Amino acid sequence: MAESGIFGFGAKPSVAVLANKRSGLGGRGGQAVDTIVTAISAYGVYPRLFMAGRGHLAEAIAACKAHDPDVVVVLGGDGTILAAAEAFAGTHTALAIIPQGTVNQLARDLLIPLDPALAIAALVKGAQRAIDVGTVNDRAFLCTSVIGPLAKLQRYREEARGRMLATMVSFLRTGMKAMTLRPASLAIRDDRSAWTEETRGVIVSVNPLAEIVSRVPFRTTLDSGLLAVYAARERGYLTLFKLAAAIFAGRARIDPDIAFRETPVLTIDAQREWLTILNDGEIRRLRTPLHFAVKPGALRVIVPQPPTPAP
Repeated sequence: MAESGIFGFGAKPSVAVLANKRSGLGGRGGQAVDTIVTAISAYGVYPRLFMAGRGHLAEAIAACKAHDPDVVVVLGGDGTILAAAEAFAGTHTALAIIPQGTVNQLARDLLIPLDPALAIAALVKGAQRAIDVGTVNDRAFLCTSVIGPLAKLQRYREEARGRMLATMVSFLRTGMKAMTLRPASLAIRDDRSAWTEETRGVIVSVNPLAEIVSRVPFRTTLDSGLLAVYAARERGYLTLFKLAAAIFAGRARIDPDIAFRETPVLTIDAQREWLTILNDGEIRRLRTPLHFAVKPGALRVIVPQPPTPAP
């Protein structure tokens, strides 16, 4: 292939590849790294590789940031991508995401193929785009932050990660636990109003979820500068199931059992000093009150070019 522009750059950019061994990068994952390096090198660009061993992701990201690349190709799940975004948000560096996790929410929102070979093939010919970043008490999230008793269910998924039998057991345990979790009283305030909600779960999304039936909820807009708040109103044991059903059906915005708001800022308080939350599936324990905000266009990413319409 002739040397040419790559990742939406006219000239040859400096590129780093950041891979997390914890995100399934054994065997086939190693092949994915080779495929990605080969695809980039075909453009006359030779990336530096930063491989994070177990428990050493922060060190690998720090070394990568010190290199000051124009593009970081990130291989990993939502947690790895979030960690990289926290480091590079507000800088000139763009992230090219190669999904390797379970949910891969941001990759789906950006219409990046879930197969690593297809993903890198689409991204090297892609373009640069700026997307919003959410924060809660200055901790970043790119997709969703989950608050309240619903967040406690995450520990079952963490226990089961990567094990099929454990995943099936986790699914059953989570369903049973969802019915028995006690609601929490949360004081919620946005830019226009304040109210108290008895709820088993609140989801804060960076930009609203799409109003369409989908097996995996996604967002069609990533740069509106707004947070979307979905608070499940207490309706007994099936409250969380109703919340999930409304989201999957694309009607959470209008469901009477869900308090919905769009706002650039949000505060959530509780009758306890600390709350467990999930930022893009990663467990965080933060001091109350929780102060949410959005940073418009704070993160540069590489997205596939849309297909050219037929004449």
